[in-house]
Amino acid sequence: MKKILSLFLLGSIVYSCQQPYAKVSTNDEKSETIKTLFEKVGEENIDYLKEIFSDSMEFVNPLGDKLNKTGFIAAVENLYELFDDISIMEMDGDGLGAEVETVSYSNGIVWTNLWNTFSGTGHYTGQKVSFPFHLSYQWDGDKIIKEVQFFDLSVFEKEMNAKAAANNTSPKVVVNIDMVVNPGYSKADVKAFLVKLNQFIRTNEPNTYDYSYFMSDDGKRITLIEKFRTSEDLIFHADKFENGPNIETFMKMFTFKSFVVAGNTSEALRERIKAYPVEYRGNIGGWIY
Repeated sequence: MKKILSLFLLGSIVYSCQQPYAKVSTNDEKSETIKTLFEKVGEENIDYLKEIFSDSMEFVNPLGDKLNKTGFIAAVENLYELFDDISIMEMDGDGLGAEVETVSYSNGIVWTNLWNTFSGTGHYTGQKVSFPFHLSYQWDGDKIIKEVQFFDLSVFEKEMNAKAAANNTSPKVVVNIDMVVNPGYSKADVKAFLVKLNQFIRTNEPNTYDYSYFMSDDGKRITLIEKFRTSEDLIFHADKFENGPNIETFMKMFTFKSFVVAGNTSEALRERIKAYPVEYRGNIGGWIY
């Protein structure tokens, strides 16, 4: 009896190992639907997208941000505004360069995966762009209920910067401060203090995305350049600086010679930093990274 039971268990294990957990296809209906989807994207046909995506869909961009269908459609419309002559590589089932495949799992979950290369011309920069991307689509019947994106967003960020510059709508703020190093402080003193200060900024201010000090050859002058995504982020920086551990040393070590705040600044920001000797410069051209 034990031998019979052992043989039965061994047979079950061998049989289960032979059963595929998922089936992969490149010429199924769903894979063909995704090919059609991208043909419609190239035609800027938003109606097909509205039809094929479920009203309860979830969209996850490369940053992990989640949007509903309304946000997803708005993102696609923004894509059309940012780029002209949009195209992707042909997907012909040979697995070379670009492809689409649908994976049907034994538990009923179905995903269609796409890897390809996006090409287009920036509407605002006029620059031709090309970058690889990977997308995954989860299905519920014949509707897409989830899209997950994987690619480098820098091309989009560059074009959005150019759009904001063209329309003079960028919320970013640049600070340029010229300072004198006060007597009694050496180059080594300044550099040692800035190591501590820079670490504080990195740890506590995620939206202070550019923060750089420059020193003259004689060690007597300092230029500080700061960039913030919004006026609110500069207000946050001011709060952290004034209530942090570095303000006393900073004010003893440096004396302001000029303090320029440039960009489309808010009234709330101007009110918050009015105690500083600020000169404001409005944005009249170019762009801010």
